[in-house]
Amino acid sequence: MAQDFLIMEKEMPNSVKKEILRVLKKAQRNINSGDSNKLKILSDATIRNASVFQDPDSLSIAVIVYAISKLLERWGFESEYADQARNLLGSAQFSLEQNRLDEYRDKMKKVFEFTASVEKEFKLYIDKVIEKARVKKGSRLYEHGISAARAAEMLGIGQWELLSYIGKTRIYDEAAVPTDVAQRLNLARQLFE
Repeated sequence: MAQDFLIMEKEMPNSVKKEILRVLKKAQRNINSGDSNKLKILSDATIRNASVFQDPDSLSIAVIVYAISKLLERWGFESEYADQARNLLGSAQFSLEQNRLDEYRDKMKKVFEFTASVEKEFKLYIDKVIEKARVKKGSRLYEHGISAARAAEMLGIGQWELLSYIGKTRIYDEAAVPTDVAQRLNLARQLFE
């Protein structure tokens, strides 16, 4: 499981690095404040950036932040898991600040492993959360203009799984239907010509 779904590039663009550092700092603050909704919002904002950068590091941090929010919703922000998540994110942040990219990625892999190993019976739950996070973040990439095929490829999920999720949302409908009445009327006229 871990970070196997992402193929990492050798280098990280400076703009991506700055954004990930911002997310890591904010995630730690949100853990301190005990707000899982802010963690989810942060994850959604990060996926918007991932749709721009289309890099695996941005996708990875978005999935991790979402998974941590779900983990802490279940176990609480006062638990040892919150402390461990915060410490792991802080350690990853330090490595990235020191430009030790391989070390940073190893630490992010440990965050994935941590979320999956919190508790034996919880492992299946967290695996499902991470899988759902991938699908949800894939739909957000699609919403931001990335094709479903590319989003599925970037996150290592099946296109059918992603398209099924997108079909259950209104994302496709919102993108496909012109909002202007005149445009819809013109489209209808063109169909019947």
